[in-house]
Amino acid sequence: MLMTSTTPETSRLAALAALDLLDTGPEPRFDRFTRLAALTFGVPIALITLVDENRQWFKSRCGLDVEETPRSVAFCGDVVAQRAMLVVEDTALAPRFADNPLVRGEPHIRFYAGQPLFCDGHAVGTLCIADRNPRRFDDGQRQCLRDLADLVEVELNQARVATARVMAEQGLKSLNAELEQRVAQRTAELETRLAELSAEASQRKAAETSLRDAQSWNDTIVATSYSAFVGADGEGRIMEWNPAAERIFGWSRGQAVGRPLAELIVPEELRAAHTAGMARFLATGVSTVVDRRIELPALTANGRRLTVEMRVGAYEWQGRRCVGAFLDDVSERNRTRQQLEEKQELLDAVLESIDVAVVACDAEGNLTLFNKKARMLHGLGQECVTSSDWPTYYSLFEADGHTPLPADEVPLARVLRGEVVREQAMTVAPAGRPAATLLASGRPLRSKSGRALGAVVAMQDITERNTAREQMETSERRLRAVTENLPALIGKVNAAGKFVFLNGRAIQFYGKSAESLIGHDVRDAYSEAEYAKLQPHLRRVHAGERSTFEDVIEVNGRQLYYQCVFVPQRTVDGTPDGYYAMAFDMTARKLSELRQAESEERLRTITDNVPVLIAYLDADRRYAFANAVHASWLGVRPEQVIGLTVEQAFGPAFHAPQAKALEQAWLGTASQCEHEIVRKSQTRIVHSTFLPQMRAGRVVGVYILTTDATASRMHERSLHALAHTDPLTQLPNRRRFEQALAGTAGRARQGDRDCALLYLDIDFFKQINDRYGHATGDDVLVEFAHRLRAAVRASDLVARLAGDEFTVLLHDVRSEADVERVARKILDAVAEPFVLGAHTLEVGTTIGVGLASGGGLDPRALMETADRALYAAKEAGRHTYAILHMGEYV
Repeated sequence: MLMTSTTPETSRLAALAALDLLDTGPEPRFDRFTRLAALTFGVPIALITLVDENRQWFKSRCGLDVEETPRSVAFCGDVVAQRAMLVVEDTALAPRFADNPLVRGEPHIRFYAGQPLFCDGHAVGTLCIADRNPRRFDDGQRQCLRDLADLVEVELNQARVATARVMAEQGLKSLNAELEQRVAQRTAELETRLAELSAEASQRKAAETSLRDAQSWNDTIVATSYSAFVGADGEGRIMEWNPAAERIFGWSRGQAVGRPLAELIVPEELRAAHTAGMARFLATGVSTVVDRRIELPALTANGRRLTVEMRVGAYEWQGRRCVGAFLDDVSERNRTRQQLEEKQELLDAVLESIDVAVVACDAEGNLTLFNKKARMLHGLGQECVTSSDWPTYYSLFEADGHTPLPADEVPLARVLRGEVVREQAMTVAPAGRPAATLLASGRPLRSKSGRALGAVVAMQDITERNTAREQMETSERRLRAVTENLPALIGKVNAAGKFVFLNGRAIQFYGKSAESLIGHDVRDAYSEAEYAKLQPHLRRVHAGERSTFEDVIEVNGRQLYYQCVFVPQRTVDGTPDGYYAMAFDMTARKLSELRQAESEERLRTITDNVPVLIAYLDADRRYAFANAVHASWLGVRPEQVIGLTVEQAFGPAFHAPQAKALEQAWLGTASQCEHEIVRKSQTRIVHSTFLPQMRAGRVVGVYILTTDATASRMHERSLHALAHTDPLTQLPNRRRFEQALAGTAGRARQGDRDCALLYLDIDFFKQINDRYGHATGDDVLVEFAHRLRAAVRASDLVARLAGDEFTVLLHDVRSEADVERVARKILDAVAEPFVLGAHTLEVGTTIGVGLASGGGLDPRALMETADRALYAAKEAGRHTYAILHMGEYV
């Protein structure tokens, strides 16, 4: 980390020691800032650090268990050395920090931002935040971190400022007491001397001696006073100027005595008023400032303006009126008070802007804080209500929303009793306002000495999250009902041509049991003649093409008309992987062409009661028919869209995804497309089929049939995840690895980029299983996978093949040195002890590397090369690596 020169570092350490905070216990006044920082920026770790000579020590920590770390690895050491904010958005990409133990090991820092904290002009520590994931940090967030750091800085220096203020006040009180004592003593002595002079002239000499002693005492008090003392004669010229005046105003006694007071320390804009006031006082003895404590601006020798607190007294000397004033520089006190007020305003603004309700009370249970979010939830403000009345007044209920919350179970009341509350579920249901479900967390507030100060509770509104979950469950039930009640035959066939799903109508159509269909070949469900008719469409869909066709099937001596759609399913890389089959019974529609008048009402009834969007566009591309489902799916009644185009009826956002397919239908070609329908908080994935109506070779209209495909798409995604992920380590499995290697080979043939394949075994893994059991063996595999993933780039593929066999596929390798660097990094990562519950294990790994250069890459040859390299590394002694170029032998 960065180091500073010896002299500034010595001064910085002295400033740090002056704070008297190192190795002290936790304090709520600092902990509130780390909690606020973690909440404001949404990070798991927030710290207030103090950096001494050899370590960084955490005065307050949120989300971290350790109390300190060596300065040599501390990010905050750089912040202190640079005296400026440091932001590392991704430590793994920053050469300076990528190998840092705090990045490679616990707490696995991937993001860091720190702002220095100053004392006496020296950076003594930081307010910093950290995350285990990379993240962006914009200018607004940086300014917010600076503002919070300013608050912490004021809190750090508050004790010193308070101590200085107390010492000044004590000195002032002592001086006032001494002055009063001096005045009383002087008065008594003068009375005594006058009596002695009138009684006996012989005692004059003794009285004069006593007077000189008193004057010497008076001069000593003025000279040693912490406050500046300035005495002026009747003409406003300075007669007395003590050392404190020299310190405050910068003029020496020799420079000040004899000069006009107004010229020396009174600002120019106030000099006329000062001169007039002095003249009035000399003439009448009346003044508006004598015997009062006032604050006024003043000038120093270098022209700097400061604020002084002045106490003016008047006296006569040799028959002339004179004035004397004690002055104290209060500029720093006023500036500190203003800073504290500004920081408090900033803290209030933050509490008012966050989307979390925050309430607090004092030790007696009187509410002291009720931020904007809390007022919005309750519809009430901070009222003077006893804690026993909180549930009734603020409409507090249990999580079920019906049972009143007992007064002693209110989160703020529990915290006030000394409990720490974490995510207590409750409901706020004010009359006439929507109910809100909350998670409340809070802790007691205590002083540094442990005295109870009150309690604070933060409440997060989770109403929308719960509503979304309920809507998802309702949607799933609706989708299940739709699948079984949709007047269509729906099936799913895998890449091997076997049924994996059939809805009830499809099973009924085939006339067989579900057990005799699911898992069996599609060919077995048809006669030879019927299957021969399907084969052209099956070849198309297995090749990755969508196939739509109509078919006539004779069932029980009756001809049935079906429209069939085969939709291919694809893997991530686009390879066909089975298909979805849907068949819609069009018999009623065909027959309706013969009995149009009779069937039109029947068609309306059917279309209005099936969960499918059905519409017809006339030759002018305007709605001539729309079923009732438009009202439930799109919120528009059918009669409202008649005579409108699609874009006019539902807007450009609805029309745009379907425009291309719809245009194909107007050109005379049946077409389909998938798109989303978003209404309120529900999103549907739908499949729309556009069927042109032809008359005399001309398109006179288009039928639109839109079905809900959400369940099918969710099922596809679930199946894909299960097929490509190792369930133990959550790494890609062998199948995903082989697909990635094939893809890399294809890209390599198009260019000259090199790649490398690493084969890894865990050394003596069988002995670990035999000695500690398979559960510990599984833990070793999971931790090994985690370290392996952390040791390579995000663009590289890490996969588990089987057992303790792992692979790493490195892309864009520039040289063999790159591969060696990665191999050493993996060995170092694995060499760290594996702490697994009650066991601490020493684990090793052996690595074989196959390196492919140039444009040609044969996946099988590369795997064989890596395998040979692995055996070579094992023969070399394990926990090492060996590298072979593709085709090279040991």
